[in-house]
Amino acid sequence: MAIKSSKTKDLTRLIRPEVRKLKAYFIDETSYRIKLDAMENPFSLPDDVKQEAIDAVKSAPFNRYPDPSAKRLKEAIAELWGIGTQRMVLGNGSDELIQAIILAFGGPIIIPVPTFALYEISAAVLAQHVVTIPLKKDFSLNTDKLLKKANDVKAKIIFLASPNNPTGNRFSDDAVLKILDKAKAAVVLDEAYFSFSNKTFLPMLKDYPNVIILRTLSKIGFAGLRIGVLTASPKIVGYLNKVRLPYNINILSQVAAEAALRRKDVLNRQISLLISARERLYNSLKQVDGVTAYPSETNFILIRTAIDASLIYEKLKESGILVKNLNRPGALANCLRVTVGTPDENNEFISSLRKILAAYRQT
Repeated sequence: MAIKSSKTKDLTRLIRPEVRKLKAYFIDETSYRIKLDAMENPFSLPDDVKQEAIDAVKSAPFNRYPDPSAKRLKEAIAELWGIGTQRMVLGNGSDELIQAIILAFGGPIIIPVPTFALYEISAAVLAQHVVTIPLKKDFSLNTDKLLKKANDVKAKIIFLASPNNPTGNRFSDDAVLKILDKAKAAVVLDEAYFSFSNKTFLPMLKDYPNVIILRTLSKIGFAGLRIGVLTASPKIVGYLNKVRLPYNINILSQVAAEAALRRKDVLNRQISLLISARERLYNSLKQVDGVTAYPSETNFILIRTAIDASLIYEKLKESGILVKNLNRPGALANCLRVTVGTPDENNEFISSLRKILAAYRQT
């Protein structure tokens, strides 16, 4: 009996071309002392809040599927942010909701760049055409060019992250309202960093049925629970629920998040601390020779360095400090993104950055 060639059994030849071309979303898993690369809240929950969440988890029926619509968690989020539960869809992180939007609407898709990489990655995975529109030099929207291209390609979706990752700025109300008025596409306003700008387009929902707003619990202290939040018109919510996977929010995340969200006082206090820490970090960075710090309405700051940012990134990593290396040709050349940490973490980062820059100036 002839043995078939191993080449005929190579399943990789069956992988779709779109997936073959993709670069996986990179997450640096280097060991660290100080982690400032992922926009996480550096403050742990107080022990009493943790205990409430632990008690809720202990009583959870692990042998049963979770509530498919996560009603009680939705009610807790509605209490936190004033979003109607009938207008809400939850996802396993915002990533799943981004994918659900693309599944429901399809492409072409307009994305201003630089921005959150998962918009383009998710579109490519789902074989949808993406058109990127560069931001202006000050990282503001090129509104007229975006609208013209959206009209030319008959775009189905426009993604706008505001405040934007990795630039840290919030797009102007006038620019966004112009897009809402004139675009014939679904306009997804990603407000993942809303808590740090305290500005929102949520009131636009009643006047613009083409608006979809995304938020997340990850940035305010629950990154490990993976809870993304979407709000839109009831009609859009109905269609998105058709493509949302059943039981997508596991029972542990549901009960733990619900318990922790009851303590809004703790969350608000931590957010206030981070906003204050962001301003101190920004002012410190402005005093560092060889660094340009960009204003931020998020829990991170984008910086541009006068020397090769990749070298600085490696030196910081050697000292146990992990930041995000964004250095590539174009708008983010020699750029790093640093998450706002605790005061001690921020001080050590600034001290290490100064030492690295000083050492390079001496060579």
